[in-house]
Amino acid sequence: MLTKRIVASLVGAVAILGVTIPSASAGTQALSCKTSVGSTGGWAECTGAGTWRVVSICTGIDKYTSWITTTGGTTRIYAVDCAFNIERVQVEQK
Repeated sequence: MLTKRIVASLVGAVAILGVTIPSASAGTQALSCKTSVGSTGGWAECTGAGTWRVVSICTGIDKYTSWITTTGGTTRIYAVDCAFNIERVQVEQK
């Protein structure tokens, strides 16, 4: 009975005061990224926090950088050069 009152009070406080209860979301990352591509290589630049890597989408076999974890600020990682032509550079998040 007491537990129901406590829960009801909390729900009421949320409704009246607009208090938000943070939800747990595993893997939520806040990254904003941009990429640039040249003839055989390029780069990706991400701002924010998260774990990511740069993928070179090549005419032949795709290339990958190592995973990097950033906690804030802006970080630029250069893509692994393709043997012939690069189609695009993309960011893959973990």
